[in-house]
Amino acid sequence: MKATLKIFRRRADSGEALLEMALVLPILLVLSMGMLDFGRAFHAKSLVDQASREGARVGVITGNTVADAQGRANAVLVAGGLVGAPPAVVVTDPATNSMTVTVTYNFQFVTPGLFALVGGLSGLTGGNTLPMTGRTTMRLENGL
Repeated sequence: MKATLKIFRRRADSGEALLEMALVLPILLVLSMGMLDFGRAFHAKSLVDQASREGARVGVITGNTVADAQGRANAVLVAGGLVGAPPAVVVTDPATNSMTVTVTYNFQFVTPGLFALVGGLSGLTGGNTLPMTGRTTMRLENGL
């Protein structure tokens, strides 16, 4: 038997998959990180709104107690993992029998420069920081 020599020739498209991956991977990473950031931002906004509702509810049930309202709003924020400025509790005119709780939080995006590429978000300040505000007004339960 005669020995046969196999010759391996390089294909013309041998680096094509690597080049395609190098072009597509950054786009996929930016999209993935953007989805992660928007999910985190949605969760943070939900917690800010919930903290204002909880603070207002505790404040109106306990008879216009500002300290109780602030404490409950802070407890909701801490339980959700958000640490920001303490909530501002405003007791409005006694004639309206209402309490307003305002919670503010500055959300920090993880993906650097993503929103510079997308364009300006209306509330975006200081690079990757988005201020969030939750405000709730409820009538006092004791009818003062």
